[in-house]
Amino acid sequence: MPRSGDGWITLASGRVMWGRYGAAGMLLCHRDDDDVDRLLLARRAHWVHGGNGLWSVPGGAIDAEETPVEAALREFDEEIGAIPPGWRLAGIHEVVVELGVWSYHTCCAFVDERPHYDATLSLENDEAQWWPIDDLDSIPLFGPFEEALPDLIRILGEGR
Repeated sequence: MPRSGDGWITLASGRVMWGRYGAAGMLLCHRDDDDVDRLLLARRAHWVHGGNGLWSVPGGAIDAEETPVEAALREFDEEIGAIPPGWRLAGIHEVVVELGVWSYHTCCAFVDERPHYDATLSLENDEAQWWPIDDLDSIPLFGPFEEALPDLIRILGEGR
């Protein structure tokens, strides 16, 4: 069933984006017993816009009545599964593509447990995996996520 935010939007620049009201994703961070911070990323399916098997956060279009956090939680649940109870929001990183028209919000959150997720809940992702932050430079990342990564890591560090 289509949602109110589903749809392509053409910006003044001619750039075409998914999400009539912008988009949002959830970046989970878990500190393991060895004091290593791990991020939950999803490998995007090849058919998804900009997918090509690249790693990024699960996310998607924001609906008209949703906040970015509500959209990120809904998309995570649809694509990956439920976020463990007790999660804590560290902050939100917003990339404004066209002011007042389209932005992408990455909601950065901490979780106390690191569940295994079956990314096959959705056809949008091929797999989900917890990656040590120091290993992220060894995997192919989705371009906009890779560009935002230093800011996302800073938000997580400040949110501790």
